[in-house]
Amino acid sequence: MSALALAQPSKEDSVLCYKSAIREPIAFYGNPGDIFTLYDGSRWKVASAGPFEYVPARYRNVLICPSEQVLIVDKRALSVEKMRN
Repeated sequence: MSALALAQPSKEDSVLCYKSAIREPIAFYGNPGDIFTLYDGSRWKVASAGPFEYVPARYRNVLICPSEQVLIVDKRALSVEKMRN
């Protein structure tokens, strides 16, 4: 079960984020164009990112903010796009 976090800088601008983990691929590099699947079954594509240092870790924990199209991994934010199934 995913935990929800709601950040509210103002009542008009709320951002819904939730914790998840990358299910596939096991080796996630975070390069532009990389496709990954979260444990909730949603599929995403990295749109743009700075250099991401690969650290091999299965079940990498992430924070995903679908409304902002941002994935946060190890305090690094990656721009992502949700893929249609």
